[in-house]
Amino acid sequence: MAKVDIHYFNQALDCAVRKGFDGDKILSSLGITLMPNQLRVDGEQMTRLVQYVWANLNDEFLGCTKHPCKTGIFPFMAHHVFHYKNLDKMLEQGISFYNLVTDDVQMRLVRAGDLAELEFIFSHVEHDPKHFFLEFWLIIWHRFSSWLIDVKIPLTQVCFTHAKPSHSQEAKLLFACRHSFNRPVVKLCFHAKYLDFPCVRTRKELTRFLRDSPADLITIPGSGQSYKAQIRAMLIHDENNILYCPSFETLANSLNMSAQTLRRRLKVEGTSYPMIKDEIRRDLAIDYLQMSNRNINDISNALGFSEPRSFTRAFKQWTGVSPSKYNRINKP
Repeated sequence: MAKVDIHYFNQALDCAVRKGFDGDKILSSLGITLMPNQLRVDGEQMTRLVQYVWANLNDEFLGCTKHPCKTGIFPFMAHHVFHYKNLDKMLEQGISFYNLVTDDVQMRLVRAGDLAELEFIFSHVEHDPKHFFLEFWLIIWHRFSSWLIDVKIPLTQVCFTHAKPSHSQEAKLLFACRHSFNRPVVKLCFHAKYLDFPCVRTRKELTRFLRDSPADLITIPGSGQSYKAQIRAMLIHDENNILYCPSFETLANSLNMSAQTLRRRLKVEGTSYPMIKDEIRRDLAIDYLQMSNRNINDISNALGFSEPRSFTRAFKQWTGVSPSKYNRINKP
């Protein structure tokens, strides 16, 4: 996992200390030992610390706003936006959700031609003296958006209302773009085309993402939209009730390239069309088992199997157990 600058680790710890917790006892309980002049910590240690602060303050805003935001709000929002298919609608819904939940942080998505701006207004900055939560909240929305579409969304600019801080070089590692300070509004700027990208994640992946959070927020997923991600988006979010997997030639044509070129590019990514189809069937099968009340016959039909026995055999190959046993073991 990525390394995290000690500045951010210390600020996360200070969130709890300002609320009366003993910093040394927290580190001891988490089994974390810091060395003198240590510059960075493991991402796993940062994850455990943030999870501790979230849980013990019962505040997703880490004690850095006038009013706490109870833990569980972000997962509730994330499951809600999953009903929508592209990033634009997901962000609109997520923003509307939080604007109803709290007055301490208000957000707005502005789209003007090729430019998209995600704006933030923090009402009580005195509760966040080193701007830790401000940066953390921006990270969450940027990384979560990138994770949903499996694309590293490149930022063109990030604006802050405060003066340039002493840790500005560390902030450059979080937001690799032009930084502007003393501006009228806090905002993330990026190309608007990413708003039209579809979500390529399944609910099972979302459950895992939220369970491990903020682990997957520390680094940005992907280096660009892979062909695997594009194919997953096309197949998973098709309007048909039954999974439809077009021929490879048809798929390549949809991506404006020859079948030979697409096959070569998938090979570079370490995958193939049969592997992608198999992964999608597996992921959707697990989704249907855990997130719905569908029976085996319905799931088998939805995934395009000729009969339930074929589906059961395939599921055993994917997971090592039958669908019914998997459901008994893993049903949330």
